[in-house]
Amino acid sequence: MLSRAHLLIEKEIKKLNVSPPWGIEIKPVNDDNIFEWTAKVKGLKNTPWEGGIFQIYIKFDEHFHERPPQVIFQTIPFHPNVDMRTGRPCIDFLDNFNLWHPSYSLNMILVTVQTLLSNPSMENAINLEALKLMRQSPHTYQQLILECVKVSQQIDAGNKIPMYPDYKAKTANGTDGHRHCTAQSHVTKLSFNDYLLTWQSIATTKPRENIQNQLHQLQERYPQLQKIHLGLTKEEVQEQMKGQMEEYHQLMYGSFTRKVKDGKERSATLARIQQMRKIYLPPRHSSAAHEHSSEQLLDSGITTREGVDEWEKEVDDLVLWTDKLDAAAIDT
Repeated sequence: MLSRAHLLIEKEIKKLNVSPPWGIEIKPVNDDNIFEWTAKVKGLKNTPWEGGIFQIYIKFDEHFHERPPQVIFQTIPFHPNVDMRTGRPCIDFLDNFNLWHPSYSLNMILVTVQTLLSNPSMENAINLEALKLMRQSPHTYQQLILECVKVSQQIDAGNKIPMYPDYKAKTANGTDGHRHCTAQSHVTKLSFNDYLLTWQSIATTKPRENIQNQLHQLQERYPQLQKIHLGLTKEEVQEQMKGQMEEYHQLMYGSFTRKVKDGKERSATLARIQQMRKIYLPPRHSSAAHEHSSEQLLDSGITTREGVDEWEKEVDDLVLWTDKLDAAAIDT
């Protein structure tokens, strides 16, 4: 036989699915467990939180409707009324069982959480750093909100956030039933294997050459993880890498793209070559001119016949090289 809480939860979920508020979705964590649910809450339009997609964990117990469910942000926003360590929103009727009323519905709870994002309460602030920043530097706080929105979108793109462990707050005298908005330490145990895996994934050196980076292997297996880790899809990463390699090769080795010259450029190139030949290779028409040029060389400092012959040989080689120039090769 189903319990009273089970029937009330079914009724609440049915009402929410028939007429869901804008930007709110809900589904069970496990089809066999009606007491645990995950909701997806979007930031309200025309507010700084617009575009944000925040996942919320909801846990009922056998005392529903007599006391409220447990509500925890899984995608924790930087907000004055949200505990950064536990993800618990600071809402009076959720924190104080005495303020809870059985008429309050799940619909109202989620709409209140959605509204809380863009309407923070100064009096019930639990994240004092966010409160201080919002008061003293509103522009910086707005930038952090935009960053939160961006991160929430990346997480919603495919990252599966682990569920928070059961959180049970106590009152000042140590009895259950009254949850205050105070910072609670959240410590979890981490196995050595998980610790080693994390550091091997982010290390820049390897103890042995054959050690594989398990983070990279997971990203190859699950492309959505790479999109979350780098902020880009695999195709976008490859496109950026290709562009960087092309830019690197162009800087190191120059451009290998050759432009075919037109007729005007070819004529100008040939004219420059002819001008260089006239300047550096004067014609030798007679033996008298040859003797005259030899005398000039002797006057310029070349005092031996061997020096004159060596100079003449160099000139002849240069003339031979220019005669062999191919006009078609100049086009490339």
